[in-house]
Amino acid sequence: MKAIKYLVAGALVLSMSAPAMAQDVKSQIDAITKVIVDAKGDVNATKAQVKDFTKLNKKNAEAIAGLGRAFLRAKNYEQAKLYADMAIKANKNSFEGYVLHGDVCAAQDDGGAAASWYEQATYYDKQNPTAYVKYARVYQKVDPDGAVAMLEKLRQVMPDYPVDAAAGYMYSNNSRLKTAIEFYDKVSDVTKMEDYILYDYASTAYVLEQYDKAVKLAAQGFQKYPKYVSFNRVGMYSCDKLKDYANAVSYGEKLFATTDTVKYTVNDYTYYADALSNVGRYDDAVSALKHIPEVDADNKEADKLISGVYVKAKKFAEAVASYNVYLNTIGDAATYKDYDALADIYIDESLAATDEEGKVAALKNADKVYGTIAEKFDYAATYAVWKRAILNHQINPDLKAGIALPYYQQYISLVEPKADKTASESNKLATAYQYLAVHYIQNDKVADAKAYAEKLLQIRPEDETAKQIISLK
Repeated sequence: MKAIKYLVAGALVLSMSAPAMAQDVKSQIDAITKVIVDAKGDVNATKAQVKDFTKLNKKNAEAIAGLGRAFLRAKNYEQAKLYADMAIKANKNSFEGYVLHGDVCAAQDDGGAAASWYEQATYYDKQNPTAYVKYARVYQKVDPDGAVAMLEKLRQVMPDYPVDAAAGYMYSNNSRLKTAIEFYDKVSDVTKMEDYILYDYASTAYVLEQYDKAVKLAAQGFQKYPKYVSFNRVGMYSCDKLKDYANAVSYGEKLFATTDTVKYTVNDYTYYADALSNVGRYDDAVSALKHIPEVDADNKEADKLISGVYVKAKKFAEAVASYNVYLNTIGDAATYKDYDALADIYIDESLAATDEEGKVAALKNADKVYGTIAEKFDYAATYAVWKRAILNHQINPDLKAGIALPYYQQYISLVEPKADKTASESNKLATAYQYLAVHYIQNDKVADAKAYAEKLLQIRPEDETAKQIISLK
């Protein structure tokens, strides 16, 4: 079947008269390209058709280069080089052969050689942008400034060519975003940019935290290229950063309405959920976050994010449940900060409580979490013990009862022996000494009270409470 297919295509080429071919080089090239690509660049399988083609076009550099480009598409680089040389031989003043040589080198990741061939091509057709642009594209990885310099040469011979847009895109691809935005900002009419370049402009503005600009560009981009739905992504991200949550949701709804053409990311669902939760659509936010495993099976953050939405909704039982799923998911990789965040949920619950019983219950749950931190993470024990002291004092501020006493004592035992205490540690020690001094004086243990008052005065010499205790007989 393949042989018949090649013969039919070859016959099509041969059936065209020489004058017709001269008038329609493109159709000839398209025909021979199909033959060569279908044969996967097999020289023997296409020998007859190629021979007939070259016989009819041996003096036509454009046609010969087109034949070489067909072999390039089929990744037969040797044949592509052969016809690049033949194109130059056919007309050394035509840029076609030089550009083809450059394309072959570029396909083989030899950017330096490719740039050299493209530069030669610019000498033979100064007003054709092809060689200038291709030079810039391969050279940008080595020297983006040199690449843009070549585009500036093009601007001199073609003042209307969008050099600034092309330069911005090149600098962006080389992570020189501030320079990229400088060139992009020179473009007088951004709607004349190609869709992918305008999208890059908007994305660059977003990364540089120029959110207002990014939103404007996203709107212009979507209006000009309504099928390029990723403009909605930039719009959603930027509006969310600007806390313009209603518009962020609007962009998100457009983005997620095109399920057949867009590959969604974790960030898409994360930003959308954040915007939804900030306009009070908590259930929709949770639903969005539940899609994260669909796009990243290894992602372990979804339940943590869902917990955060439930906290905003003041659904603390659900928040705790989701967060515990997250902790189970990360297992031994959990740090004390992960547990600290769980304690924060309980603290938020205590602040939202409308009755004392609910407030105390939440604080006690937070205290248990800090107890877990002290047990599991030696390096965070001092932090956890201090938090337990504060929480227990909040649970019962009666210093005579002193339910926070054991935690202040534990804090003292951990920090007091340290030779080099931070200012924060010293300040906390003073608070602990004060708590113990007052507790003991209220329980008529004057000697113990004075002992801690003396320690308190070493840190806070003007402390009036300590002075009064010391003055007692």
